[in-house]
Amino acid sequence: MTVSACGGPGSPQAADSTTPTAGASQTTAEAPTPTPTPSPTTKAYTAEQLAAIVSQVRDSADRRLSVLPSGDITTTLEQTKAMIASIDVKPAECKELAAAGTVPSVDGAALAMGVSTDTGTGAVTALSLVAGLDQNFLAKVKDQPDQLAKCASMTMTASGVEVAVTIKPVEGVSGLPGAVAYRTDSALPDGRTQSTVTAQVVQQGVVLTSVASGGESEADAVHRAGALLDSAAASIK
Repeated sequence: MTVSACGGPGSPQAADSTTPTAGASQTTAEAPTPTPTPSPTTKAYTAEQLAAIVSQVRDSADRRLSVLPSGDITTTLEQTKAMIASIDVKPAECKELAAAGTVPSVDGAALAMGVSTDTGTGAVTALSLVAGLDQNFLAKVKDQPDQLAKCASMTMTASGVEVAVTIKPVEGVSGLPGAVAYRTDSALPDGRTQSTVTAQVVQQGVVLTSVASGGESEADAVHRAGALLDSAAASIK
């Protein structure tokens, strides 16, 4: 949370003066030393505080998200990390990006997640909030456009099954400064293509990520991902 800068001292009152006598020198008071303005800081969110924010976020259909219990999140992250570690990604430098849409690197950080599901259309939209990450990680999030360009096409192989993955940037998902969005298409062995739209932004030191899949169209997924990101960002003060 940004700390309001301390206001500087008010205009100094005029010093008491008397009419100088003949031959006397008039002394000018020294200007007061300016008060330093403290640098803005970010709030250290706990997992419980992030979960409380997620519980208040509404999706594009004005539904509240279902918050995942912390125990379930921990178990799922550990299982997914193990799975990602066993996957071969080419180019190799794209493995971190390939994993980012599935499991964030949150060792030592506070994390909360929520999900919205529309049983009628099969649309699923998920949100994660991560706080307590170091500046190097936050810088990577902001530099994602360069990584997306390098990893526009890659392959992921697990247990002998190869999946072709393409990534392309998506514009207009969110009006938040620094927001990045992209579409991931995975060609499955049975001929189907699985597509997701991911939107991400850093807000007051918190990494917000929304992922939308299913639904009626790409435009629908883009709208859902952007609406969730904007709604969450409005709650990070």
